[in-house]
Amino acid sequence: MVTNSITPVFSFQDSTRMPKFFTLQDGRQLAYECVGEPIGRPVFFFHGSPGSRLEILSATAAALDHGWQIIAPDRPGMGQSDFKPGYTLLDYTDDVRQLADGLGFNTFGVMGHSGGGTTVLSCAYALGKRLDFALDLGGWAPVTVPELRSQMTALDRFFAERISQAQNTTPILFQLPFTVLGLAAKTLPTTTFIRLLYQSKYFCDADYAVLSVPEAANALMNTVRESFRQGSEGPAYDALIRYQDWGFDLAEIDVPIHIFHGSDDLSAPYSFAQYKHRYLANSQLHTYAQEGHFFLWSHWNDIMETV
Repeated sequence: MVTNSITPVFSFQDSTRMPKFFTLQDGRQLAYECVGEPIGRPVFFFHGSPGSRLEILSATAAALDHGWQIIAPDRPGMGQSDFKPGYTLLDYTDDVRQLADGLGFNTFGVMGHSGGGTTVLSCAYALGKRLDFALDLGGWAPVTVPELRSQMTALDRFFAERISQAQNTTPILFQLPFTVLGLAAKTLPTTTFIRLLYQSKYFCDADYAVLSVPEAANALMNTVRESFRQGSEGPAYDALIRYQDWGFDLAEIDVPIHIFHGSDDLSAPYSFAQYKHRYLANSQLHTYAQEGHFFLWSHWNDIMETV
């Protein structure tokens, strides 16, 4: 169990700089950010849900220190990546494969935070032979499992209990609340937006302490606002497919997975990490005691040192 301080250590770069773009085989434009050593060890980072490529800016200094080249793509319909109606979690791994091929990477590492942890697992399932390592950072678990659903926040549990009716479309059930969330992120003052999420029990006390640092609060707002740049359809659909059956079982993954999780996390409860550690064939669980969903902002160096 890791028991380090929750004092955030930030190295955020200019969040207004233009992303890089890659054209996928179907003609869609995929936007991505790069931080770290330009010819360093290639690692893909997958943002949260909602989120964007801007999340990786906090790892800039650590990536340089460790010689990593981190590539953080926006998922379909989020940030500046084109939307793809009806795609699945496993479909998206092909976007990752195409980007890796286009950048000339035969093998690479993957890591993802929150909803992006799901993409780490789908890549471990579909692209396992190409992975140097896989890091699940406060990631989701398959919430179709009743024991996990019961641990979720009230609103997440409401969605999860009704998602079986959604199939592979974006129902009004998701579109409306995500529209409200996007508008709130764009219009509310940063401190008000964060306080509302804290009062709604999406953040624990440790997260609220981290987000009391203005630089951290602004970083969160920048990535959420960027997520909704094109509207709510992309973020809503991205969340929807994480509530549904993923299309693979954890037991089918034999790639080593390092699971990092805060013990006090409310957005992705610690029971998610314990479940994955129990059912993944080859995993290690690293626990940050009395920390929450945003532990990684304070611990990029020791996360990278694990690899």
